[in-house]
Amino acid sequence: MAEEQNPPLDANNRLKQRMRATVPPRDTSILKRLPLDATPSPPKQQEIAVQSDLPKQTKATEKEQKLVAFTLRVENSIDKGLKSLCTQEGITKETFLEAAYLVCLDNEQLMQQVLEIAQERRQERRETGIVRRAQSMTRYLQET
Repeated sequence: MAEEQNPPLDANNRLKQRMRATVPPRDTSILKRLPLDATPSPPKQQEIAVQSDLPKQTKATEKEQKLVAFTLRVENSIDKGLKSLCTQEGITKETFLEAAYLVCLDNEQLMQQVLEIAQERRQERRETGIVRRAQSMTRYLQET
């Protein structure tokens, strides 16, 4: 009877100890590398047509890759006005901001006006933040 119990254990041990099959590594590179002595075959007419579209596609993907995402916080009234303008013109806030910046780069006087307004608004927000923080500290100290 002892012999009848050993074969299942032996089979289990053999399965555990068996070496797994090895799989050759895959080539995951995007472009295939040809050996130095290999000569490439001439491209077919269809391939030439596809390749002519590639520069357009790569330019578009390069631009997409260079885009940076960021959060834009603006006053509610400005946000509503900007949304309305962008909807009417069929553009986005981001493209409007980019275009405005590019126009300001070409017009130094306009750039100075925009910067003056931006600095004033930044100072106002800074002062508002200081007041808000002081009010918050006062409430906290009154609770304790």
